[in-house]
Amino acid sequence: MGSLQHCANQKLESDTASMNRRTFGKKITLGLAGLKARWSFADPTEASDIPTLYYADGYHGGIVGHMPMGSWRDILNALRDLPEWKLSLDIEPNSWAELLRRDPEAFSEMKSYLADTGRDARIEMVGCTFAQPYGWAIGGESNIRQLQRGCQVIRHNFQAAELTTYAVQEPCWSSCLPQILASLGFTGAVLRDPSTAWGGYSEGFDAELVNWIGPDGTPIAAVPRYACEALQKVYETESVDGSPEFARKCVAHGIPHPAGMCFQDLGWPAKPKVSGSYIQYVIWREYIHTIADKPTKEWHFGIEDILTTLPWGEHTLQEVAQEVRSAENRMLMAEKMAAMAHLECGKSWPDAELRQAWDNLLLTEAHDAWITATTRRGRQAWAFQVASETLNAEDAANAIIDEAAEALSVDSPESKHPPLGSQWLRVMNTLGATRRDLVEVKIATDRGTRGLRLFDASSKEVPCQVIPTRRYLSREVGAQLSRERQVYPPNRSSQLHSNEGLNAATLVFRPEVGSLGHASYRLEPVYSEVSDAQPGSTFARVEADGSVTLESDLYRMRLDPARGGIVSSLYAKQLNKEFCDPASERLFNEYRGYFMAQKEWRTSASEAAKVTIIENGPLRARVRMDGQVGGCPFQTMMTLVEGQRRIDVQARFTFEQDTWIGDPWDMKPEDRRREQHRSQNDGRWKLQACFPVSLKNQAIYKNAAYDVCRSRNVDTFFQRWDEIKHNIVVNWVDVLDEKSQFGVAILSDHTTAYTHGPDFPLSLVLAWGGEGGFWWGKCPLRGTQQVNYGIVPHSGAWDQAGISQENARFCEPLIGQIVRGVEPKRPGPRSLIQISGEGIEIPTTLIEGKKLFVRLFNAEGDGEERTLSIAARPQRVYVVELNGRSTKQLRGTFANGRHQVKLAIPRFGIRTVCYELPSTTS
Repeated sequence: MGSLQHCANQKLESDTASMNRRTFGKKITLGLAGLKARWSFADPTEASDIPTLYYADGYHGGIVGHMPMGSWRDILNALRDLPEWKLSLDIEPNSWAELLRRDPEAFSEMKSYLADTGRDARIEMVGCTFAQPYGWAIGGESNIRQLQRGCQVIRHNFQAAELTTYAVQEPCWSSCLPQILASLGFTGAVLRDPSTAWGGYSEGFDAELVNWIGPDGTPIAAVPRYACEALQKVYETESVDGSPEFARKCVAHGIPHPAGMCFQDLGWPAKPKVSGSYIQYVIWREYIHTIADKPTKEWHFGIEDILTTLPWGEHTLQEVAQEVRSAENRMLMAEKMAAMAHLECGKSWPDAELRQAWDNLLLTEAHDAWITATTRRGRQAWAFQVASETLNAEDAANAIIDEAAEALSVDSPESKHPPLGSQWLRVMNTLGATRRDLVEVKIATDRGTRGLRLFDASSKEVPCQVIPTRRYLSREVGAQLSRERQVYPPNRSSQLHSNEGLNAATLVFRPEVGSLGHASYRLEPVYSEVSDAQPGSTFARVEADGSVTLESDLYRMRLDPARGGIVSSLYAKQLNKEFCDPASERLFNEYRGYFMAQKEWRTSASEAAKVTIIENGPLRARVRMDGQVGGCPFQTMMTLVEGQRRIDVQARFTFEQDTWIGDPWDMKPEDRRREQHRSQNDGRWKLQACFPVSLKNQAIYKNAAYDVCRSRNVDTFFQRWDEIKHNIVVNWVDVLDEKSQFGVAILSDHTTAYTHGPDFPLSLVLAWGGEGGFWWGKCPLRGTQQVNYGIVPHSGAWDQAGISQENARFCEPLIGQIVRGVEPKRPGPRSLIQISGEGIEIPTTLIEGKKLFVRLFNAEGDGEERTLSIAARPQRVYVVELNGRSTKQLRGTFANGRHQVKLAIPRFGIRTVCYELPSTTS
């Protein structure tokens, strides 16, 4: 009792050099009972040889996660009671407007703390993202917007706050962050987190500070997770990195100023997470810039240094990932289409609509929406919130795309179309490269139409494929149906007859469209009899032995219905290479997994599938395979397109009852917090699509947000949480024979996992059902589960093969629109923004007043100087940072209606070019 009273009332002088006890500053006026209830202080007789441990305490959460009423009053009272306590706050920025509304006095006091940015500052905003996302699971532009929007909201509420440190409570990193953070004005980062039991953790590095080197070479000072420290579980009562043993171990490993951290949940009783005479509370900005030794070592902290694991293949998580990806893709297309419509037609920029849509999307990227997707109930359920927010974002994006497409396709609103005759189509490209990809346009036609012919703006005929969706009826057939009181004849949708006409159809063709541009095509009806089209270079046919051949100008594929529709041969004509491995135990595009109830491995190849030819050229061939795996029906659509390197696959599985597929590891509910072996970790047991390829000397490459890495893992196999290996596919994963330089890339429509090892072919996780441990519990598969993926055989490494560009085509298809009017303005091809050379992408374009911002990303090109041109005459052009600061003016030239500037961008570099435009730009 006496020692506790002494600790409460006696000032202790701090002497860091001799590692004595620190001072508590002002006298703590709480009574003895209060001290007992709130904090546990070290005995003053504690060993004096304990090194000073610098501790970054703090809080995380917010109105979306958790911010109960009164939590801030509790924290602020504790700050007054303990003047040496300091806090780093990783709080959802939208929370501050809610705090101002619900507790204005607490908001005002918080504002005064944040106005102090000097050495004695006690509170720092860190992280600063809009929704605390898993940066490794989302796209590069989403990572930028999370930070831009988060900083914007924080500064709106706290104008004097200094936002210079990125530190998070969960493993919310991305390997591309250094250049994004530096461009936003951040000066430090933290590569550790206190919640490693949930999402995962980072690799360790024994140093106080390192220069975290991003993929483009940008450095930022960062606090690593020490290699010498034990992995910490968030549910442990004591902080592993707040103990005397931790401090001593760090010093012994060459870390003289060790740091610990904990961002407590908002709502926990307000008190320091750790205490002791050896503890000195710090904010991260203070530690990085005034306490830790300056970094002398570089750490190229990359994709595989982020060791995270989620139950990939679980039904709800898969839907979340798919919805977020789809909304990300549509948002970027919406921005580029809106910019094109603004530049070309003077259409107003939909600023409010885009901002709200982005806010909706960013909220769905919150880490809790992924790691706890199945928790909560009703409208508060994370999965429900993701579904509603992504739907709102995607609906808004689609509306903007449609309005922009219409604006770009209007001759004049008053123009009238004749009752019979030709129509004009306009095709728009949102990518920064010229394309000849397939586009689909839905067409309605006049009576008497038997077929369609397509011509470009120079009247050259363009091959097309007409897929009827509705037909006119002859008077005789119509009268007969009327007598029989039928609306439409059954089984008459696949073939035109002499007494019927084409009423509606899907038209597919391969236009040539320039970078961020459009091209126009004239569609002419054919009124004479149309003979059945003969197969062109792309077709499907049933062979004498029952197999099915799919063929295009690039590939010849053989499907084997007797073995579930697997690909028995994949021959790339231009590469003169067979990619299926005949010696492999596994089969190409075989579906395989361990069915727990049956206690055996089951494969789609064990039973025959029904193969149906859906489309038969001349531009696109498509077949449907209906089979089953482990008694569960599946339907696979496989598509070849003329001139398209990507083979498209859509796999849909139906689980008519609770189905369990995966590692048959179970646990009692009371063990879910402690057990480190989890069923969802080892992908070998999950339902997967296998891709055994005839490639030796295999290496794996994979992408993440604005980055690509060569995997250093021998295999992806792990079962325990403390053995995590990076096995995540964000957009694509590529297996390459580094000797022969042939490879196969798999593109995924969502973030998921892959499996690979010396004796295990590259495989894509499609479904998992099992015991998920804490947060997830029992997760059976039930209902339908669909995955879209692409297969890209290639020669050369991923960058030489243009895999990043192929993925961009996968994510942003061409947009076709019927022109309103007799003939479109500027019928010839037009490109609004171009970049010379290969490998540079244009993720987005933005309008702000009279300024056009063009984001450039060097995805797979060299660092040589490039020419950027636009179809406008700007008054000034300069490079800007992500925080709006101008860094370099670009001198340009204007000729033939285009303005050109030159700039160089390193591999994986991001640059934003700002054009100050005159009032009229078109």
